[in-house]
Amino acid sequence: MHNFQKGDIVNVDLGEPPKEVKGHEQGFQRPCIIIKSFLQLHLAIIASCTTQVPKYNHYTIVKLLKGSGGLSKDSFVLCHQIRAISFDRIISKQESIDKKDFLKIQAVLIDTLEL
Repeated sequence: MHNFQKGDIVNVDLGEPPKEVKGHEQGFQRPCIIIKSFLQLHLAIIASCTTQVPKYNHYTIVKLLKGSGGLSKDSFVLCHQIRAISFDRIISKQESIDKKDFLKIQAVLIDTLEL
């Protein structure tokens, strides 16, 4: 049984370009943050992460420091790269990020989605 909670870091297979990834979508296997889990639907809403320092300083990016949730490097949550995924795309689960870090992501998502 899968028990994914908001704030969990999961390693996800987002697909290989060019067949499964289009345009500026994130692809490959990468850590993602669970934003919301729908256990009965076997789905989760995630925001993908990258360790590449963004070329631009955009309000939709939240920096997580190395060690947060077990991350081995400083990482950047791309709050403009959210999507619903099947649990079948999740390769493994790491730890959860601090509540403070999740609240930062949540605030950015509210602004990004104009909620």
